Amino acid sequence: MSFDIKKYCHISHVVHHKGKEKLVFDHNGVNLFLVVKGSCTTDGHGSELNVKKEEIICCEGRITIHPSDDCEIMGFNINGIIREKYSKEVGTAFITSGIFAPFLPQQITQVVQNFDNLSEIYISNISFEIINTLSHGDKKAVIASQVIIDAVRLIKENYANVYGVEELAATLKISKSHLVREFFKHTGTTPGKYLTSVRIDAVKQLLTQTALPLNTIALQTGFSGDNYLCKAFKKVTGETPMAYKARVISSQYLPNQLTLTVDPDVYT
Repeated sequence: MSFDIKKYCHISHVVHHKGKEKLVFDHNGVNLFLVVKGSCTTDGHGSELNVKKEEIICCEGRITIHPSDDCEIMGFNINGIIREKYSKEVGTAFITSGIFAPFLPQQITQVVQNFDNLSEIYISNISFEIINTLSHGDKKAVIASQVIIDAVRLIKENYANVYGVEELAATLKISKSHLVREFFKHTGTTPGKYLTSVRIDAVKQLLTQTALPLNTIALQTGFSGDNYLCKAFKKVTGETPMAYKARVISSQYLPNQLTLTVDPDVYT
């Protein structure tokens, strides 16, 4: 049957706010905000939250954000049938961090900065990915130890030049076993897997936003060569880098209406 994919999961309102003036966002749906710079407090969702740089606010319905200093905030709201299912199960406002959802800040930034140029299909797909991430975000919104915060920062800033967990542990001046144990405790994954996931995310951007050859992309993202990159990429994503590139690029130009067979029980 033919249907409008926006009904199921879609982003409808986007905001990029800078400065000290309060931000009132009065839209139904799952509202998501990334504090890019500065800090703020929020109200209008049943509780007051204090939010710092690189933290993410997730809440339902109307929210008022009060910057405490020169602040930059990016955000949007997600609507649709899948959002309604999520809201029934979660519903409460919470703060999470890029430590626990490493690609969420990047996804929020990408949507806000490029919203007018993104296809309906892409917007629906990325909003579904975000809802899936958020479904566990509140369970992981805990305070990480400083060593894990430092480890995540080093990986995100130097993923192309970090050669392994041993080097990372040495830079942090702790043992490898302690780093692995603490990292898994706070993030649910190992530092090695997290490093690979950050590199793969960088590869995805270069594949779809540049015309660089695969071997150059490999070297720029910390892989020893294109063969190793292909193996790691397929292990993480289930497809080859070139198959991923072709699929994502082609999806940008799909029409808003698709003819698909859908199991109605999935949405009831």
